[in-house]
Amino acid sequence: MGTFKEYTRKELLTVLPKDGCCTLAFLSALTKVCGALEGTGRRQVLSVHLDSIETANSVANLFKKVYPTECTVTEQSDENEKRPYKVTVAHGFAMQALTDFELIGVTDEGFINFTRGLPQQLLRKECCMKAYFKGLYLGCGSTYVPTKSEDEEKKQGYHFELQLSDEEHADGVMELLSDLHIRTRMSDRNGGKLIYVKDKDEILNILCLLGLSDSASELQSIITERETANELNRAAICEAANIDKTYAASSRLVIAIAKLKNRDTYDSLPITLRNTAEARIDHPEASMQELADILNITKSCLHHRLKKLEQLAYQDD
Repeated sequence: MGTFKEYTRKELLTVLPKDGCCTLAFLSALTKVCGALEGTGRRQVLSVHLDSIETANSVANLFKKVYPTECTVTEQSDENEKRPYKVTVAHGFAMQALTDFELIGVTDEGFINFTRGLPQQLLRKECCMKAYFKGLYLGCGSTYVPTKSEDEEKKQGYHFELQLSDEEHADGVMELLSDLHIRTRMSDRNGGKLIYVKDKDEILNILCLLGLSDSASELQSIITERETANELNRAAICEAANIDKTYAASSRLVIAIAKLKNRDTYDSLPITLRNTAEARIDHPEASMQELADILNITKSCLHHRLKKLEQLAYQDD
């Protein structure tokens, strides 16, 4: 399956938006976090840098649905590039796309500037808000789950995150997610902002909101499996602790009985105490209830007898 992060991102490619308004919202988010203007003057092109060929081809197809132009997909030669695949929109549509995505605006003086917050007009409907969230996740999102695999980075907890470079944009994304009933936190990372969630139930809600039903089911299976394993571990620890207590109590009684025998007072003990002492010596691993059953007495009676044996053994110390 690869990493859970890869699993979610592959599934996301199967639930990309189909409506025109949602497609614009999706591409706006993706271009915001992965896009760049390249070239000079009027020959500038819009490029969106992505992490896999499957993602690049899917995004290129979305651009083609919106704009009647060819979108090229190329692979960069730098092996260390985290987003080695590039979707390029021809220069004739670059500014149009940025305008449609509300990523640029024109000042009163006629100058073009880049907007920093959210595209307000594109996010008037809830379906478009969800599509925008999908674009963010595909471009800068990750979901990690606990793993012990040697083939991937070990993770101890559940973690969802979005890595953003623009603080004003990050604030807007937090408000957007709050409107979608997702509780998030934000911290600084590498000069940018990290929006994150660590609650597993909240992450389940996020996956469902993104339309990732298979990923949500897989996460639920992981949660159930780990909780079952934790319960078994806790039961084993408790059982081991109880066994240790049983051995400690048994050893203490065996030593006490040995002291009584060394004083030649053992034979003068009441028959009930001698029978109890012999039962403890013969069954050192037995629990209190098991020993009481062997003697055919109550657990309370057994406790009284064992306590009496200890008192007699140590009364002269």
